[in-house]
Amino acid sequence: MGAPVLHRGASTIAQRVEEMAAELDAELDDGAVVVGVLKGCLPFLADLTRRIDTPIEMDFLALTAFAPDSGRVRLTHDLTIDVEGRQVVLVEGVVDTGFRLDYLLRHVLAHGASEVRVCTLFDRADRRVLPLKVDLVGFSTTASYLVGYGLDHRGEFRNLSSVVEVDLAELERGGPAGFDEVWKAGRSGDRH
Repeated sequence: MGAPVLHRGASTIAQRVEEMAAELDAELDDGAVVVGVLKGCLPFLADLTRRIDTPIEMDFLALTAFAPDSGRVRLTHDLTIDVEGRQVVLVEGVVDTGFRLDYLLRHVLAHGASEVRVCTLFDRADRRVLPLKVDLVGFSTTASYLVGYGLDHRGEFRNLSSVVEVDLAELERGGPAGFDEVWKAGRSGDRH
């Protein structure tokens, strides 16, 4: 792939998030719980929930990264709101293989949720290993690696308002010059 490429600009993301909020608004019960999966969901979750008119509560879950060669994650932050008998919407930045999502769905259902819907900004269905349903998708993508709008590489780039596709190997080899190019590509998509 080479140089970083703008994948979705800020205005395109904002428009799609507004559409997604309207779709959720039509389906949510009063008192539904919107659960963000930390940390990649934060800008998306904030923009999405500010556009929902239905009274909701918000909570968060956090997982460790996959342990090398294990496919296992560990919950580092659990729900603090009682979701028993309630409608829950899990909000993810990206869904790919489905392993994390499967774990999260089982976890929330074990807490007694009456229904769990999945909402993601980016869906990499081409990488799906577990055949899980994603109820609301912002954008389907086959991009190799995305950063910006909450998505990161080693904690960097979450605050870009646009999303940039990067070549991970190039980014890791590029050092500061590679990082500068990602910032440049991401900021080019900030113009409305």
